[in-house]
Amino acid sequence: MYPEKVNTQLIEVIEEAREIGELYFEVVEGFRNRERQEKFFAKGAAGSHSSMHQYGLAVSLLAYVDGVPQTCTRVYEELATTMKYAAQNVGVGLKWGAAPHCPNICAYENEFDLLVAEYLTQLTVSPVLNPGYFELVLD
Repeated sequence: MYPEKVNTQLIEVIEEAREIGELYFEVVEGFRNRERQEKFFAKGAAGSHSSMHQYGLAVSLLAYVDGVPQTCTRVYEELATTMKYAAQNVGVGLKWGAAPHCPNICAYENEFDLLVAEYLTQLTVSPVLNPGYFELVLD
């Protein structure tokens, strides 16, 4: 089930990812209202007062392995790969929270561990990795 106000193309990507992927995942958040965004910001869980969640263009996913929720980046690299192919099948672009410097992971040709490493090496501040975050790219 998806929260109201999530973009239908993003829902299509998620459903396609479930069809083609082997990793089980859940949508833990879709649309986020302003009040909720402010709570995230106040707790340091969001970097700004606004988010693409507020426009229904982003989702937060939680991956599981053998029924156990995962936080390991490697698991999310697999999920990102699945989401990339799902987005390509749907015909849309996608941003990924573990590589926010990349405007569209669908155009990235190498392994995602290299993309994450690229992001981490160009930073001069502490990294913010959000590997469960996926955002629809509208052209």
